Amino acid sequence: MSRKSKSNKKDELKPPTPDIVKKRLIKGGIRRVFRQSIEMRVVLQSSRIELPPKTLKDGSVGKKNQVRYKCAICGNLFSQKDVAVDHIEPVIPLHRSEEDLTIDEMAYRIWCDTNNLQVVCNTTLKKNNGIPSCHKIKTDEENFIRKRLKEVYPGMAEDPSAWPYEALIKESKQEYKIYLEEKEKERLEKEKRKAEREAKRKAKK
Repeated sequence: MSRKSKSNKKDELKPPTPDIVKKRLIKGGIRRVFRQSIEMRVVLQSSRIELPPKTLKDGSVGKKNQVRYKCAICGNLFSQKDVAVDHIEPVIPLHRSEEDLTIDEMAYRIWCDTNNLQVVCNTTLKKNNGIPSCHKIKTDEENFIRKRLKEVYPGMAEDPSAWPYEALIKESKQEYKIYLEEKEKERLEKEKRKAEREAKRKAKK
């Protein structure tokens, strides 16, 4: 029964319009070019930390220092492949959607000053034992708030000044925090059940 409902839900999803497809392609192109920008290099360099060389398996010390990057949110150190340069103020404002932005607005918001950029950890769920990275948590929170504001306050995109914007953002963030706690509880319960099954399997042997 559940499979059927999931299938029906997927069928209800509307495919993106040609305009959205074009915007996404252009946005992707701008992001790729921006990754090579001076702004990106400056922000990465500012979070770069050198550690003593790694001790090799034979007990000797490596010749090169280890390079790590400090996450602006959790403060932990990561290799470059496990970090991302993030827009502090998101490219798509929380009270708007991708459809609302013009290509010029999108380009301007992507190619921003360094004071709106930060380095955050971006480790994959698989590599991080199912624990989301700071980048994923922030992105998911932004999407959660954006979706909620659009559903509950559809007129905000047209005139945000007519709404108690800051209060609604704060309220949405609190709701997301509760949602995140529930998801973490589900994850821990899932891990517990998995451990119990593994223990029973070993006991049978």
